[in-house]
Amino acid sequence: MSRLEAVRKWANVPLILTVALLLVYGAVVVRSATAGFSAGDAMFQRQLFGIALGLVLLVVAWTVDYSKLEGWLGPLTVLNALLIISPRIPGLGVHVSGATAWLEVAGVRLFQPSEPAKLVTIVIMAIVISQYKGNIERWQDVMRVMLFLAVPFGLILLQPDLGTGLVFIAITMGMLLVGGLKARWFVIFAIVGVVGVGVAFQAGVVAEYQVNRMLVFLDPEIDPRGAGYNLQQSRIAIGSGGVSGKGLEQGTQSNLNFLPERHTDFIFSVLGEELGFVGTVMLLGLYLALLMIALEISTSGRDLLTSLIAVGLISMWTFQILQNMGMTMGLMPITGIPLPFMSFGSSFMITNLAGTGMLLSIWARRSGA
Repeated sequence: MSRLEAVRKWANVPLILTVALLLVYGAVVVRSATAGFSAGDAMFQRQLFGIALGLVLLVVAWTVDYSKLEGWLGPLTVLNALLIISPRIPGLGVHVSGATAWLEVAGVRLFQPSEPAKLVTIVIMAIVISQYKGNIERWQDVMRVMLFLAVPFGLILLQPDLGTGLVFIAITMGMLLVGGLKARWFVIFAIVGVVGVGVAFQAGVVAEYQVNRMLVFLDPEIDPRGAGYNLQQSRIAIGSGGVSGKGLEQGTQSNLNFLPERHTDFIFSVLGEELGFVGTVMLLGLYLALLMIALEISTSGRDLLTSLIAVGLISMWTFQILQNMGMTMGLMPITGIPLPFMSFGSSFMITNLAGTGMLLSIWARRSGA
């Protein structure tokens, strides 16, 4: 076997190249978005550190044979719960942007445990769903699957972090769609979800800022100087970019501090303003390539468990991409969901790269490899 053939056997080259392009693209946009901050250089270095550490964990995740984790359901469930509740431990957690979701030791913010918990949840749900061999019909089976979702979802809501909780739901629904859940159950889930949201609003369970975000989504002009300010500035930024954009670090909405959270939640708005329609189409093309390659890998898995893990990653990325881009244009309610491989944040970047390593592992151990 030649060296080139060996590389093709163990490495999905299109996936590696696509992720590499996304990393470079994201680094360029983050650099531009943070240029106006007094600590912009330090923030950009932190992003590069996140990429470097993420690449190390990509290699580690690449070496794991996930088909052998079927007997690890109990330990993984406990690990997942410990990860999510760790910020609630006195002396470890720190309250940021309305949620206690970060670990901090001696004044140094370490990481956001809910991010790696996404990957652990994907493996857990893949183990559970694969046990039904593509046929989930009885209500007892459905409730068992939902119980394993309820553990991380419920603990995430205690932080509270509704945005991340929605990612957990999207992951599970995508995996159930492929894992054999009968169609009528999706209808039941949709009805229960709508009723549940209505009850939560009526009971005052939903925070006031979340209610305001929903009202702004329904009527973007309702409070342009208050709850609707972020959306108004985001739409101005994207619209003003035109075809080719204003150029890196030349965006007025971002550099003049009109656009809040421009390096994280609204990084797509910065891209739209500074690189225009051309820049956004380039990003969409890279995302489409990423998801299509991941879909190919999911069909090549040597068993249902590994195929479901790939589907979980596809569901996670698809939901985050659509939600983040949609909220910046008023097509989706505003949440704190960042944009994969683009938004500033070490924990988020590390999770995305570790997920890429999981895909590479599935590819390397595919049927007939």
